[in-house]
Amino acid sequence: MKLGKVIAHIPARGGSKRVQSKNLRYMDGKPMIVYSIESALNSSLLDEVYVNTDDDSLAAIAESLNCKVYRRPALLGGDDATGEDFTYDFIKAKNPDTLVLINPVCPLIREVDIQGALEAYSASDADTLIGCTQTQMQSFVDNEPINIVVDGPLAPSQNNRVITICNWAVTIWNANVFKKLYENNRSGYFGVNRLFWPLDPLVAVKVSEEKDFRLAEALLIARKYQSTQNVTPQYWTK
Repeated sequence: MKLGKVIAHIPARGGSKRVQSKNLRYMDGKPMIVYSIESALNSSLLDEVYVNTDDDSLAAIAESLNCKVYRRPALLGGDDATGEDFTYDFIKAKNPDTLVLINPVCPLIREVDIQGALEAYSASDADTLIGCTQTQMQSFVDNEPINIVVDGPLAPSQNNRVITICNWAVTIWNANVFKKLYENNRSGYFGVNRLFWPLDPLVAVKVSEEKDFRLAEALLIARKYQSTQNVTPQYWTK
């Protein structure tokens, strides 16, 4: 697949209900949004990178890192605006062939993850790639089993059906397909022919609540420590 003009946007509005001003909050010494900006700017397959925001402080951080800023219309900065709304607005304004969303609330995403997603997308016939995590652990929804049989012996988890959980850390769209879907029924995020891109759980943490913020920060600190150490596994023996 030819990707054409590849543009990334990092959507970040000023308000946040569950973790106040989380994109501006310091996480191991940097505002959280800086991690996604730096990873995007270091990704060689991206032609342009924008922070898509309605907030002056977030725009100032982007500009301090030499990242472009797209000022979304004020009406797309409120709680009623959907992801489809501001993504469609950005596509119309910047006219990419391939649009990449890099989620600022997934601060552990690295340039290698963005690169891998783009390579997988370009090697497929999909119009949409969705970052996700996967599990084969015994799962229920509303107390109903979805990947197991409960009236028999407990099967090994590796025999269970795979459950895919979208986290949108990295998402890639054929911009024209997204645009048509939005104009038909205001959808677009799931595309038509989708490719799920499983991410390592250690990079897929999504900050939705305070506990997530603490976990992501702890993992960033651990990553920094591990990268400076020659860490090899050790095992207990008699």
